[in-house]
Amino acid sequence: MKTWKYAFPALLLTLLSGCLSVYSNTRLVEVKANTEKTAQPPYQSVVVGLLVDHEVRPLLEHAIVERLRARGIDARAALDVYGHKGIEGKSRDYLAQRMRDEGFDSAVAIHLLDKNVEDVHVGGEASSQAPVTAGLTMQPETFGPDFFITETLYVTRTDFWDVAQQAIVWQGTTVTANQRGLEAGAEKFANTIANGLVEAGLFDDQ
Repeated sequence: MKTWKYAFPALLLTLLSGCLSVYSNTRLVEVKANTEKTAQPPYQSVVVGLLVDHEVRPLLEHAIVERLRARGIDARAALDVYGHKGIEGKSRDYLAQRMRDEGFDSAVAIHLLDKNVEDVHVGGEASSQAPVTAGLTMQPETFGPDFFITETLYVTRTDFWDVAQQAIVWQGTTVTANQRGLEAGAEKFANTIANGLVEAGLFDDQ
């Protein structure tokens, strides 16, 4: 069971590396509703946290918060509320109390499961038509040279936490492909996460 748990992100990377755009894309590839307990929507106030100590954290947290607020959802970034140290590593009772103290009834926790850098082959595209010579009935095309793009693939898991029940009630796995890093694809990543949460019926979409 443990072997499959750690092999799954790598398998996703292999399968989806050929499906995602070589420029920038994020896909929600797996969803688990009512993960630990049954969700009790609609939730009213959510804190969004990226559980990675990385410079990209404020960018992604704020991007997701902005997308949720645009849908009429009361959302705040964990970095703004709890600072860089956060409240990770404490008991669930403690976590729930800290979130209740700030008025949150739910939380979004994003975990980076895997990161893989690979060179993606891009075939040359037709650039122009060659002149028609005598006897030919087709116009052959000339092609530009093939090239490679260094692309980074990220697998993340998003846990949606019900504060009152102290349980994960929704979980989604995403795969992001971006040749310039996760920062460059922040907008698409945030849209995918926000849309997944709203489409799951966790909030009243306004």
